[in-house]
Amino acid sequence: MKKIAKITAGILAAASVFACASCKKDQGDLDYIKEKNVLRVGITVYEPMDYYNEDETDFIGFDADLAKGFAKELGVEVKFVLITWANKIAELNAKEIDCIWNGMTASEELSQSIDLSVSYATNNQCVVVKSENVNKFDSADKVKNANKIAVENGSAGNKVCEETLGLPMNKIAAVTAQADALTEVASGASDLAIIDYTMAYSVVGKGNFSNLAIVDIGKVSFDNEEFAVGFRKGSDLTEKANAYLKKCYADGTMTALLEKYSGVALNEEKLK
Repeated sequence: MKKIAKITAGILAAASVFACASCKKDQGDLDYIKEKNVLRVGITVYEPMDYYNEDETDFIGFDADLAKGFAKELGVEVKFVLITWANKIAELNAKEIDCIWNGMTASEELSQSIDLSVSYATNNQCVVVKSENVNKFDSADKVKNANKIAVENGSAGNKVCEETLGLPMNKIAAVTAQADALTEVASGASDLAIIDYTMAYSVVGKGNFSNLAIVDIGKVSFDNEEFAVGFRKGSDLTEKANAYLKKCYADGTMTALLEKYSGVALNEEKLK
């Protein structure tokens, strides 16, 4: 009898472990982050969306401030995690981060791998050159004939070079971040960079990039884009983010952020 009782107890214990494991497997992202008490936000240093404050103790920016508010609304802490942009999907799916909130261009291709929130801002790809070269690369054909073009690896600018312009790999300098692409141009290593206009507007002509200029976007620019926040496929955080973003638009939060962080264009059509 005791032997049977022990066997029965063992079976029940095993079933309990299996049930708990199954429970964890089926756990939604909302419960997951609440259990961890933290929302890990994947970013790169990208002014005016996500960048260090003056003493480099925290991240600020249009996206960073929105992400902080979202975490607060969910009742958890926020942690910003610097990611490699080309590996963003892998890092998200591996649960190294819980979302990508970094002026990310929404696309049909991307939506096949991850969930995308409602679009909250618009953007395009612009051309940045040394100030003296603004007339040298003021058309798509002239851009195509550049000796070397710097882009962030895996970015929309990278896609423009490969797909829109059809450039060979030896003409593309794919670097880790958009700021690195600008450094390539400032140093003379590349003729030009193709990056987000949102970032270029905020940093070009200032500080380390004071010798650079944006080529007139009325003459040359690429890919009208929409920004969205990325979540794991099937995440219950996506619906929460959609409601939060629309609320921030309706109550004036986003308008207030525009006064702090210039260069962002709201996607009002999608936020209404």
